Amino acid sequence: MKNFIIFLILAAINVAAYAKPHCQGFNNYDNKVTIVSTDYKAGSQYTVSDVIFVPSWKGKEYKATSVSTTVENGVATVTLEFPHITQFSNPKVILRINGKKRTFKVCQ
Repeated sequence: MKNFIIFLILAAINVAAYAKPHCQGFNNYDNKVTIVSTDYKAGSQYTVSDVIFVPSWKGKEYKATSVSTTVENGVATVTLEFPHITQFSNPKVILRINGKKRTFKVCQ
């Protein structure tokens, strides 16, 4: 029984360590940029911080003005809002999930 509990703990740590968000939606309406991502390996704890939007290869970065996270049945949905931006070229989001740095491409 003790080995089983250790296995469950290690499995939970492994899931959290490999969290990987995927872009589900992107829009530039209502004078803001909104990006929604989903992570199917969220586990029970999913803390998002240090969110930055990089809209093009030019390297200018924008901090999130709003971050909203929900976790249901191990699936996290994160809604990010940024200032209104009009030009995009291969945009990406850089953020920390449970303290680990992650990057994902923004769907357009």
